[in-house]
Amino acid sequence: MSKTHFIILAIVITGGIALFTSIGVIAHNSSLRASSAEYEHLRLLRESGAEYDYLTGLSVGNSEAGAAQQSAVEIEMLAINPDFVCWIRIDGTGIDYPVVRGTDNEKYLNTSFSGESNKAGTLFMDYRIVEESMPHIIIYGHNLQEGGMFADLRKFLDAQFMQDNNIITLTVNGHDVRFAVFAARISDINDSAYFLDFSHRRGFMRFADRINAPLHATQILTLSTCTSGGSDDARMIVQAYRLFD
Repeated sequence: MSKTHFIILAIVITGGIALFTSIGVIAHNSSLRASSAEYEHLRLLRESGAEYDYLTGLSVGNSEAGAAQQSAVEIEMLAINPDFVCWIRIDGTGIDYPVVRGTDNEKYLNTSFSGESNKAGTLFMDYRIVEESMPHIIIYGHNLQEGGMFADLRKFLDAQFMQDNNIITLTVNGHDVRFAVFAARISDINDSAYFLDFSHRRGFMRFADRINAPLHATQILTLSTCTSGGSDDARMIVQAYRLFD
């Protein structure tokens, strides 16, 4: 092969790689925009259907009417996706999303709430959690570099932020359940935070002790996401215990 032919071939290959990369970037950005628009629509749907005071965490007006409105919103969510289980909000962050539960922990890594293929995925509860009253709940989500989904969990690594924004609210079956954050750390997939095998009360007590939960904790919420850089097994973990009014 002559030097000229070699240079031409190199240019063609380089151009092809650049084009392929550009197409990938465009597709990725388009996927993120679609995800952002979808979840903004769902937030508007939720807010328009429920008379809800986000400052106090209480329904506005008649409590029965408020619960009925919230239930109506959940009916709307279930009509869009039967896997819907709850809504999660964390003050001081952009985390304000529906949560689903599939038949495995793979589907919603790349599937939007409406069922479309999307790299941003959906926040999802571990499929082994058959009911939200179980002593330990785990919710997973992506850590998007552009922000969104569980990217803001990293804020809890700042002690002052955790102190000022330590309440996580799950709206389940028309009722708000509040959790107080007590731990945030970078760990890995072997962390005790992923333990779910509680055959008896003593098992939960041992689990709570391993993660340094408050002594009075009766239910733990774990939020999990990947970390940027480092090992593929690295995880950002935030844990909270349930508050009872």
